[in-house]
Amino acid sequence: MSRQDPCLSDIALQPVEEVSDYRVGEIPKAVLNADRPLVLRGACEHWPAVEACRQSARHAAAYLCEFYSGAPINAAYGGAEIEGRVFYNDAVDGFNFRGQNRDLRQLLQEILESASEPLPPTLYMASTDVRRWFPGFADQNPSGLEDFSPIGFLWLGNRTRIAAHYDFPKNLACNIAGRRRFILFPPEQIENLYPGPLGFAPGGQEISMVDFRNPDFEKFPNFRKALAEALVVTLNPGDSLIIPGMWWHHVEGLDDLNVLYSHWWSDSPAYNGSPSSALMHALLSMNDLSPGLRSAWKAVFDYYVFDAKPQRPEHIPASARGYTQEPLGEKAAATLRAELLKRLQ
Repeated sequence: MSRQDPCLSDIALQPVEEVSDYRVGEIPKAVLNADRPLVLRGACEHWPAVEACRQSARHAAAYLCEFYSGAPINAAYGGAEIEGRVFYNDAVDGFNFRGQNRDLRQLLQEILESASEPLPPTLYMASTDVRRWFPGFADQNPSGLEDFSPIGFLWLGNRTRIAAHYDFPKNLACNIAGRRRFILFPPEQIENLYPGPLGFAPGGQEISMVDFRNPDFEKFPNFRKALAEALVVTLNPGDSLIIPGMWWHHVEGLDDLNVLYSHWWSDSPAYNGSPSSALMHALLSMNDLSPGLRSAWKAVFDYYVFDAKPQRPEHIPASARGYTQEPLGEKAAATLRAELLKRLQ
């Protein structure tokens, strides 16, 4: 068993479906909107970033520095003993790394200098806005997603392990340097992934508490069920991965320097806000309800939200449907937001 595959001793994970017919910038919308993960082999291998970074880790660092604005980036530093796992401390009241605002060139130099160590420290830069910190990078490496108005982020580090988590937006993740191994799970596996504290996580988004390198099946027995539904892929430089919104993904960097360029976008307009806000409000307002009232409100939510059908409710004239009209529209959304804020006060 390889060092990267320690949790697969008794369960063989299914591979992510792969295609090699598309280049970034020419991907059909139907493919981008896939409801399951999809690997696009070689889709971004023509990018100058990939061509430059493929030569060596030092070439990759030099290429990134060409675009770096000089503004401090948020870096995570962890000791060698955490073996790349960006996670909580033992008490789960803090984290096992320290965050620092650093010059990117300093972080890259530390990654390069520690590459020869058998167990290097954990060095990681999480989602960093390309337009702000790397002006010109997106123009030289175009995604072709202008119609979606995506937000572009760079992620980089050494042999780091990022716990399984989900993101609300869709993601076209383009691998620039090094190899990255993704293990992905459909959204309905949330219970079997044992999510950690809501609203308190290393990256802000709740994460799985399971250590994928050494899973404790006595503590997390249903994790086996999640693995039965898992998909796995290792991205090489120049490969891309489409991750549908809300799919859980565990990400492991396998080389001395790994660089990922992700593009996030959503089908819903920005003025609708994030569903996570609705979740927080539901926790606030429904947490102490009796089982009977919870069941009643579940029926209400199903009617208006989860099982809502086009043109419902038919018995109300279309002009009088208010907040139940489809689509809601920016003006109605602003009115609803104002009403919600009023009620919260």
